Amino acid sequence: MIPPDSPLRVLVDVTTWVPGRTGVGLYTERLLRAWLALQQNDKLWMASNVGHGELAGLHVDTIGPRMPVRALWMQTAMPALAMRLKPDFAFFPNYMTPVVPTCPYVVTVHDLAVFLYPETFTFKKRVLQRAALPFLVKRAAAVLTPSESTRRDVIRLLHADPDRVVAVPLAAADDFATPPSPETTAEVRAELFLPPRYLLAVGTLEPRKNLVRLIRAFEKIAPHHPDLKLVVAGGRGWRDEAIQAELGNSPVRKAIVSVGYVRPDALKVLYREAIGLCYPSLYEGFGLPVVEAMASGTPVLTSRGSSLDEVADGAAIAVDPLSIDAIADGLELLLRDDALRARLGREGLARAQKLSWHQTAVETRAVFARLRAGQKPHPGAA
Repeated sequence: MIPPDSPLRVLVDVTTWVPGRTGVGLYTERLLRAWLALQQNDKLWMASNVGHGELAGLHVDTIGPRMPVRALWMQTAMPALAMRLKPDFAFFPNYMTPVVPTCPYVVTVHDLAVFLYPETFTFKKRVLQRAALPFLVKRAAAVLTPSESTRRDVIRLLHADPDRVVAVPLAAADDFATPPSPETTAEVRAELFLPPRYLLAVGTLEPRKNLVRLIRAFEKIAPHHPDLKLVVAGGRGWRDEAIQAELGNSPVRKAIVSVGYVRPDALKVLYREAIGLCYPSLYEGFGLPVVEAMASGTPVLTSRGSSLDEVADGAAIAVDPLSIDAIADGLELLLRDDALRARLGREGLARAQKLSWHQTAVETRAVFARLRAGQKPHPGAA
């Protein structure tokens, strides 16, 4: 029998390590960086179709042939690598896996928005994910989710075995706890033309982020706060035409500042300098901006439902994301109640401090170790 603390051999898909990465790319990078810091002498092969990635400032060579089409690489090169390297497991942090796997695998399913809010996705993504996910989840040795909310969705919608689905919460990057220097703050303010007083929205510009309703809610309160701006930070995503139209045609468009994708060091400044984060997303598997803002001491307005209640854990203003009036009322409350803002800042910071990438790595590695020992991956399974 292999001792439970002996090194693991894992082949990892790191195809999301691309410039300007967000979401799954940051999850993969931060998880693997924390995993390697556990010093378990595990062998983690980093496999990518596009070359190489950066991990904690250290150049990491990736293996496998370069291919411009990720889907083709996933179905050909990745199975071949697994056959050659013979890892204990392959790890797919971004939903998709080979259709014909050549070793046991673990997959992370970040959310099931494509099932619950299909209208917010492209036709291609709807068809591919809705067809593939049930099949890939059924064949996985274990399925990781970033929240208990998403775990329940995977069990309910994909009919997955509860003993094989494990929720491992994410966290803000460690450096969000450190205030940026006054020099960095001044530089970022000047670079992004940040206004003195602003509310902040963070996320890729796509329908699920609910930015159209947020902008319309901001229109309701803007006349009462003539010096207030709404700063929208995020790169363009799919089906963003309605968002772009709203940004361009809003009657208060001069009070809305869209800064596009923001690099991590500048994002730290955006959070710290904001009056509050506005994140009324329709659905999230976790909602990293919520915990990032909390780690920065910034009060948060977010949505009721999906994982966001779980992540905020009572330390945020929670509103109905389908109601423009409810979002507007929440924004008004955030702006006018100084004591509430201060309390949410303290409680949010305490909540964020309970989460860490070290713990995420510990819990993730434990799933692989239990599998190798012949145990069920869920820690509560008999």
